Amino acid sequence: MIGLIILPWNLYNSPVVIVYFLGGLGALLGPLFGIIMVDYWIIRRSKVNVPQLYIDTNDGAYYYRKGVNPRAIAAFIPSSLASLAVALLPFFAGASEFSWFIGAALGAICYLITAKKRVEYTDQHGEAIAVATTH
Repeated sequence: MIGLIILPWNLYNSPVVIVYFLGGLGALLGPLFGIIMVDYWIIRRSKVNVPQLYIDTNDGAYYYRKGVNPRAIAAFIPSSLASLAVALLPFFAGASEFSWFIGAALGAICYLITAKKRVEYTDQHGEAIAVATTH
């Protein structure tokens, strides 16, 4: 379905479409990167509870609200819109090459503002759930 929406065969017909597609893609990936990095390095302080990553019940540490972190979405939407504007609008042509970096910084700042900071996170390796090798 997504392949039909972006019409990949048109990417080969026009270099302008390639520039807009890659600019838009980079503008969306920048905020996502910023949010993930702030969550891992600053909010969680690089602590990961590996067994909890594989629990799909609603009491798991990574469940959030029906599997979606609403605070991350709240940070992603404005930062991605601003980053898309920088990447695609002619007014920002001078800064369009930096839309990924601008989006990453905006996503990081927005998520740092909206994320829960008073939660204690635990670091637990996943050796207990690992499958033994057979060789």
